[in-house]
Amino acid sequence: MKKIRIGFVGAGYMGQRAHIANYATLPDVEMAALAEGREETAKAVAQRYGIKTIYSSHKEMLKKAELDAVVAVMHFNLHHRVVPDILEKGLPLLTEKPICVSPETGKKLVKKAQEKDTIYQIGYMKRCDPGTRFVKEKIAEWKQSKEFGSLNYLRATMPPGDWIFAMDPPINRKDKACYDCETPEPAPQWMTSEQAKVYIEFINYYIHQVNLIRYLLSENYSVEYVHPNEKILVAKSHSGIPIVLEMATYNVTNEWHEFYEVFFDKGRIKLSLPAPLARQHAGEVEIYKNKGKNSVYEKPVIIQKWSMLEQAKLFVEAVKNKKESISPASEAVKDLEIAEEYIKKLFA
Repeated sequence: MKKIRIGFVGAGYMGQRAHIANYATLPDVEMAALAEGREETAKAVAQRYGIKTIYSSHKEMLKKAELDAVVAVMHFNLHHRVVPDILEKGLPLLTEKPICVSPETGKKLVKKAQEKDTIYQIGYMKRCDPGTRFVKEKIAEWKQSKEFGSLNYLRATMPPGDWIFAMDPPINRKDKACYDCETPEPAPQWMTSEQAKVYIEFINYYIHQVNLIRYLLSENYSVEYVHPNEKILVAKSHSGIPIVLEMATYNVTNEWHEFYEVFFDKGRIKLSLPAPLARQHAGEVEIYKNKGKNSVYEKPVIIQKWSMLEQAKLFVEAVKNKKESISPASEAVKDLEIAEEYIKKLFA
């Protein structure tokens, strides 16, 4: 079995704990290279995870290393400086969410990936959760069969909580680095400084939910209303399904509350997702079926697999089979467009 040679850009908190550590467990992956400006930290990370070669920058790695794919994990406002170099080499790529800062930049990145006929996957790992995938299939099944009537409403709720969930810290030798690509992408030019601040916070924290709503419904949607307190977003899908995203309506300590409820005439499907860094935890599913006196609640058994590890597996599978990823970059641009709609409605 030919192994996929992966190069990594960045060995920070998420780079190590959510990505490098997972790829190191996959039998069909060769940990080929690491680009990290902190030399001592890079050496320690490479030693722990069996990464063959380290480089001081992504440009050096792209020039010298023989790679089949790249996983680049840095702040999304640096994607505009790093991603084009990787895509120009025609290498399949995975980065964290969101794709970048502005929809215009995102479109350019998507166009480059299309020109090079290569995979560009965005790190929407919630799509990869076994519970999420089960619910998506169940929604599609109910929509087609009409057994439980029409799909009437989707509600998503996620207050701030403990997203790290006792994850152990990454390797950090406290060494400093000098990077040649740290020019952050600014917010869209039409935004005021106040709007830009809210926009960046929104795409940093709630872009996962913006994306997952579309994934679950299998259709696009548009923003209809945003409450002035920034806690409620109301939207409508292209087929007319009302959607509500509840944000920061309460605070959570030592727990993670993230729920998606899809309502039909005679039934409800509920997805409860775990904290992003809660290993060996998958989403829980509860189904209510109104069958009169024979109505039932069902709680399917969902295999306990961490969405971050599943994301790594699905990226490798897409690279090996040259097929579209579960979270393509083209979808991620739509998320930024929703975020712009959010700002326009909020400040109208």
